[in-house]
Amino acid sequence: MTDQEPLVEINTNQVYQIPDTSINVPVINVTNESSSIPTEVTTRSNAVPKLLYLDGLRGILCLIVVFSHCLLMGKTTHDESFSIFYRPWMHHSPLRLLVSGEFAVAGFFVLSGCVLVRRYFEHFDDNSILFSSLIRRFPRLFIPSTIALLFYFSILHFRPFYGFNICHEIGEGSVNAEKIHIGYVLLNTFGQYFWMPALYTIQWTMQIEFIGSIVIYLLAFLITRSFIYRYRILSYVFLILILPIVWLATHGSVPRAVQYIQPFIFGLLLSDLDASGYLNFYHSIKLHWSILINLILILSTIYFGSYPVFNTDVVDGKRTLWSPFGWMFGWFWISFGGFCLILLSILSKKFQYFLSTKIIHFLGKISFGIYLIHYLILCIIDTSFVQWTAPHIGRDLAVILGLIIFALPIIFLLSYGFYLFVDVPAVQNADWLYFIICNRCLKLTKRPRTIKRHVWIILLILFFISIIISSIPSLQVNQRCDNDSWKNRTLNISIYNHLLM
Repeated sequence: MTDQEPLVEINTNQVYQIPDTSINVPVINVTNESSSIPTEVTTRSNAVPKLLYLDGLRGILCLIVVFSHCLLMGKTTHDESFSIFYRPWMHHSPLRLLVSGEFAVAGFFVLSGCVLVRRYFEHFDDNSILFSSLIRRFPRLFIPSTIALLFYFSILHFRPFYGFNICHEIGEGSVNAEKIHIGYVLLNTFGQYFWMPALYTIQWTMQIEFIGSIVIYLLAFLITRSFIYRYRILSYVFLILILPIVWLATHGSVPRAVQYIQPFIFGLLLSDLDASGYLNFYHSIKLHWSILINLILILSTIYFGSYPVFNTDVVDGKRTLWSPFGWMFGWFWISFGGFCLILLSILSKKFQYFLSTKIIHFLGKISFGIYLIHYLILCIIDTSFVQWTAPHIGRDLAVILGLIIFALPIIFLLSYGFYLFVDVPAVQNADWLYFIICNRCLKLTKRPRTIKRHVWIILLILFFISIIISSIPSLQVNQRCDNDSWKNRTLNISIYNHLLM
């Protein structure tokens, strides 16, 4: 979801450019002529250097997640279904895509499935690529998520300044905030990847990312074996249809492992198609055909990306845009929408340049920080600014002002700091871990980049500050979800204004 694995790109600055063409240079394996797996190096003259557009795509998906969580802002009880960002007309239109957090998460998973094994599919005779990625994967996710979890716990669970708002979800709705202690939090930093529910609500995706990555590495290794490779299309068809098959066999009771692995499979297929050169035809077809393909992919992304995963997401499921498909295979459809979006970004040169602009790429660069921090900031702004101003200017206006004036600027600023002092060191630590483990056996010649001393100091300071704050006992005050005080204030002000008129 949030991973930014390095991708191999061929420097074409000194190569004569042939527009709209691709050069496939077959490499003959002299030592093993009987090998049935061809190895090829593909140079695409229209490729954007360093694949910046994939980072930009992460930034767009992160903004969708942010707006989806804005639905919680301004809510006074768990019974409220709508806010300024979620009206019934949005439920029943493609505009639902703008606040469809489940589609953004599915897009992250498709993107991870595509990026994680891209290098391996380009050089699948080198198993060390998979081994290297497997070792780097856990610290890459663990270090940033641990810092974010500790700050979430210290600010939102043990904050003596303005109390606790139980309108906001806690631990996937299964954790009692009043019984949490620092020992449980420290255990959850590791346990949430394997057997524990995530304490920090949005970090439920970390377990899916980690386990899904291991499954994708294993599948990529098996698919590239000579006895499977020639029949791999059948394997992809089976893996893609496994969710609908299980859905029908279990009458809609699909295990989480099956539905969440679906987007990774779409990403795996996309990575294989791109690395094998099957998508190169797009650059040699006529203009009107390429426009038609782009239009189909855009409409498919909008339609299936806004597809309600659960029937409860829409007030009345009848006579809606998605009625012809019923409510079956929810994660299958949004995964397919993510597949169409990433396929469009790979094929369309104009879309690549849009995603590679400085602003969009900056959002992609800090996307992991945005994902891990935004929920904290939204909850704080909601329990302070929105709560204080809503009785005077109205809930919807308070939410909009709180989002534009405070939430988004603070999220972007803190996410950039998070990128510099947490995210980048996490990548460097993952590189060093791989170097330390594999230096002797693989005889690595290139040492990772040295981590600067001040970065280490800041990382340790952040860790210890969050631990110290987390030990402060909580004061459960001003729990506006437990009573109707906010509603009563709003009602009294309305009556008072009416009497004045």
